[in-house]
Amino acid sequence: MAEQPIAIKAPIAWLPAGLISWYAPGGAALALVTSWIALVGGRTPRIRTVWHGGRDPLSRVWMGGDFVMNIPYESCLAKVREAMSQGRLCLNSEAELGLTRAAGAVAVAPRLLECAVQIECVSGKLVDAGFDTELCGDVVRVYRGGAMVDPADIPDLCDMLPLSPLPGC
Repeated sequence: MAEQPIAIKAPIAWLPAGLISWYAPGGAALALVTSWIALVGGRTPRIRTVWHGGRDPLSRVWMGGDFVMNIPYESCLAKVREAMSQGRLCLNSEAELGLTRAAGAVAVAPRLLECAVQIECVSGKLVDAGFDTELCGDVVRVYRGGAMVDPADIPDLCDMLPLSPLPGC
């Protein structure tokens, strides 16, 4: 009987949807892989995403507050998947992923410039949602392709049918 080679598996069995970025003490830009993202419209747009930080000790340096949700181009995902295959979910965005960063204009968190979309968020907090911990925050600025998106060009999700008949978005 031939032995099968043992390979390191990702700590979770999904493909990444985005990278949550923030500054660690000392100024390093950290990025945590997330598997889903939800935008909630309304007067104050909000974002919700799963926080897989409990599976990677490096993510414990986030103490709440500002963050940026970065949606990578397909070319960037290969580096992220490689790190995940080594059991890592939280990475130094420059040293380990080779991503260029820029300071957020409103949020005190790094935008990862090789990503297609960056969503600056403030007032971030972790919420125990039962199955997974979720990160929630208020959206303050959105970038697409390196350019800021005018807030007037971002649709209010509460006004979209069939969602609009639902009370109190």
